[in-house]
Amino acid sequence: MSGDAELLAQAASGNEGAFEALVLRHREAVWRFACSLTRDTAVAEDALQETFLAAWRGAAAFRGDGPALGWLLSIARNAVYRQFRTRASEPGQLESLSELGEAAGWGAAPDPTEAYVSRDEVDRALHGLGPEDRELLLLRDQEGLTNEACAALLGIGLPALKSRLHRARLRFVASFRGGRHGH
Repeated sequence: MSGDAELLAQAASGNEGAFEALVLRHREAVWRFACSLTRDTAVAEDALQETFLAAWRGAAAFRGDGPALGWLLSIARNAVYRQFRTRASEPGQLESLSELGEAAGWGAAPDPTEAYVSRDEVDRALHGLGPEDRELLLLRDQEGLTNEACAALLGIGLPALKSRLHRARLRFVASFRGGRHGH
């Protein structure tokens, strides 16, 4: 089995089979990511197509500095957001950590029912977040990119990434708890 960088190098030389192997390897992750950024299946499908079309055209541009999946997810992210350029993308107000912690249940007695979590509850909590929080959690916690790879993909510094990730995780827990308790 060839590595992603090798497959992309072969694709850059016109090897369609190598590119097809890359697509098969990463299609599900790119699809999951695009679907998670938008609830619109048509937008996700367009982003998936755009991602792999751009990757085919730009295979020679892949430098191998990071994982190919990170590169593909970056292309997918841009494809999704390109379709939503018309709406303002202002970041939300920053809540204080104490407000976020309180909403996430810091200091509350543990709820033994929260040990059992369904995929639907996780999805509902994720979709209760803003797009920036959802994107960050998907990149870091679902797709397993490193902090460094996430920071590079998002175009922010590592300290900013860590701060945003901490806040996003708190908002996720608050969203999850709110969904569980009917808030």
